[in-house]
Amino acid sequence: MALNFPIINFVNSSFNLEFNTLEFKSTFTNTSQRVGLSTGIWSAQYSLPIMDRENIAQWRAFFASLQGRKNTFFAYDPDYTTPRGAATGTPLVDGASQTGTSLITDGWTPSTTGILKAGDYFSVSGELKMITQDADSDGAGACTINFQPAIRNAPSDNASITTTNPKCEMYLNSDIVQIQTNFLKHSLPLSFSGVEAI
Repeated sequence: MALNFPIINFVNSSFNLEFNTLEFKSTFTNTSQRVGLSTGIWSAQYSLPIMDRENIAQWRAFFASLQGRKNTFFAYDPDYTTPRGAATGTPLVDGASQTGTSLITDGWTPSTTGILKAGDYFSVSGELKMITQDADSDGAGACTINFQPAIRNAPSDNASITTTNPKCEMYLNSDIVQIQTNFLKHSLPLSFSGVEAI
C-alpha cells in the first residue's frame, strides 16, 4: 500500500516526464532516425526545509516505512494540485478498452470551453497523465482529452477521472535517505527523489 507524505512543506520540487528514445545516426550524412522504445515515466525530486524535531520525526518514520526502494508513496507535482481548466462535473471514462494518448470521456459540465487546459494533470485507474491540448466539453458533457504519457492499462468503462490532487505511485531512487541534524535538534535541508512504479 502506497504511503502519503506526512507534511506538505516542500521548498523546491522537480516533477518530470522521462521518455526512452533510441537514435540511429548516419556517420556519412548526419541524418538521424529516432524510435520511442516505451511510454513515458514520471520522476520527481523534492527538497525539504530545515525542520524541528517534531516535524522531522514524521519524515523519519515515513522513510523508515518505505524500507528504501521496497515500498511506494503517492507522488505529485506540488505546483499543480488543482487544474487551470474548469474541470467541473463528474468525469468518467466513456467506453472500455481505450489505449494510446487520447481518451473519450463524459460526465463533464456541458458546453464548457477550457474544461481542461494544456499542462493540467489527471489520474485514471492509478495512472497519472498531463493534458497536452486544451479541451472543451460538448452539449452532452462529452470530451476527448489528449495527454502524455500513453495509457499502459486500459481503464474500464465508467472509471472515474481525478483532476484535483492527481497522483501516481513512486519508489525512492535510493535505499538510503540521509537526515542530518544540528545541535539545536533541527534537521538540515534534505532532498529525496523517486521514480514511477510501473
